[in-house]
Amino acid sequence: MRDVKVSDIISQMEYLAPTDLAEDWDPIGLSFGRLKQHVKRILVALDVDENTIQEAKRKKADLILTHHPAIFGSQKTLNQEDERRKHYIDLIKSDIAVYSAHTNLDAADGGMNDWLADSLGLKAADRKILSVSLKRGYKKLAVYVPDYASEKVRKALHHAGAGEVGNYTDVSYTLDGYGRFTPQEGAEPAEGEVGKAEKIHEERIEMMIKDTDVFNCLSALKEAHPYEEPVFDLYTLEHKYQSFGLGRSGDLETPLTAKKLAEKVNEQFDVDGVRYGTVDPNRVHKKIAVLGGSGEKFYKEALNKGATLYITGDISYHGAQDMLREGLDFIDGGHYMEAIAVPRLVDYLNQCKTENKWDIEIMKAEDQKDVFSYIK
Repeated sequence: MRDVKVSDIISQMEYLAPTDLAEDWDPIGLSFGRLKQHVKRILVALDVDENTIQEAKRKKADLILTHHPAIFGSQKTLNQEDERRKHYIDLIKSDIAVYSAHTNLDAADGGMNDWLADSLGLKAADRKILSVSLKRGYKKLAVYVPDYASEKVRKALHHAGAGEVGNYTDVSYTLDGYGRFTPQEGAEPAEGEVGKAEKIHEERIEMMIKDTDVFNCLSALKEAHPYEEPVFDLYTLEHKYQSFGLGRSGDLETPLTAKKLAEKVNEQFDVDGVRYGTVDPNRVHKKIAVLGGSGEKFYKEALNKGATLYITGDISYHGAQDMLREGLDFIDGGHYMEAIAVPRLVDYLNQCKTENKWDIEIMKAEDQKDVFSYIK
């Protein structure tokens, strides 16, 4: 078993929920603590509130991992004349780190909104993103290599991830030609002499590279290329291979009425009560949409996807009226519906613990609860 640092946990979390998926306004990431801080115990929670902090202290947690960030608004002071600032000071004094994955976890493939969709019984085969926020695409790399080194460079690029297109790997194209150059004072050319014009038979190798692999591929290129200064072009392509975004829509495995779906939400998501509205209580819903958190403003996207019922949190009175006017039934499961992330993240971190042989304990927060209470 090996020791674990905060940076190790962050690396695994950002593999699950890459930071570029987060909305611009969202203060995700490490809000308290240090990257090199040693971690023995992690407490996983939905929010950083008083209950969570006290539970973390009682259980001697070194890191609190949450969905909702600890600091949303800017802080002009850090005195103790405000209850929220007292929480921040308590975290600092207790030397407890805090890391949060919020809208990046919402948008991630296999993240928050897929967990919600799975729990509701949305078929995975035809499931779609409700609101696309990011599309990942390709770059095209064209590099000029002396013919004797072309195979070495090609293999190095493929090993770094270049040339992967759909279900194909090792995809490339080659053109023959001649490279011309004159090394100047201070150069250390692999071919030719300083001050003498050279003409070298070269190959132009072209490959597609995923956006996320560009850095690794260029590093591999420079390592494998015999020239001191490799010449290459890098183009952005319109072709996209993967989309990310908020919410999910799809067909239910078992179609249900709005009331039956509301009962299912109440059971599945550890909430004490839900609100719902329906145009017709007898209508059975096959295609629905779900979005964790405050998703009222995305109801038009639900309609555009053909959904007849929309599940989200924090629906306003007038927003509910608008949905019903347009024939869209709704279920407001509340923001706390996202607490489903806690056991899922505990499972994920335990998997990482096994794979990496971490000496660590991962705990689910038990003292946190919804801020709303309901009279039954």
